[in-house]
Amino acid sequence: MSSSYTRSTTQTSTQSKVIHVTRKVQADLLAILDHYGYFSEDYAQKLINDIRVFIDEEAIEQVKFTWTRLGSNVVVEELDYKVVWGDIGLADDRSGSIRYRFDLTTAKFQVRTNYSDRWRRMPEDQKKLIREDLKLQWKPANRLDYTGGQWSAERSYSKDGLGLNRSRFTRL
Repeated sequence: MSSSYTRSTTQTSTQSKVIHVTRKVQADLLAILDHYGYFSEDYAQKLINDIRVFIDEEAIEQVKFTWTRLGSNVVVEELDYKVVWGDIGLADDRSGSIRYRFDLTTAKFQVRTNYSDRWRRMPEDQKKLIREDLKLQWKPANRLDYTGGQWSAERSYSKDGLGLNRSRFTRL
């Protein structure tokens, strides 16, 4: 007995929309690489591939670029990209405004995702098919401490109803 699965999403997401919004995230990520050198360009390309797969499959709600104090879960800075579906009229800002901060040179940088309800309801065999398209290993992470800081909305990257709203957390 054999079975097959069709990989489809509940929203209409074309590859061109996904590429458009993630190119801006890629520009932000490369600015982080230029400022701090935390990772290789190869890693950045693999990461953007995975973000594209996750968004195309509607598997994530958020992507986060997070800096924590070494040896702790205390967030020093975070760029949080929330996925927005079907929001017509969302602004399509230019990428950028990734500022160099000396204190981040000694911080731990990590990339986190929050999975969507669609992913959580998905059968394990369908998740396995999606994981086959990923270039990096994704695993659970510990809780973070966001006390003593503030959030500010910064930019929106969008195309034809698919968007990413970027917010920044900064420890005061």
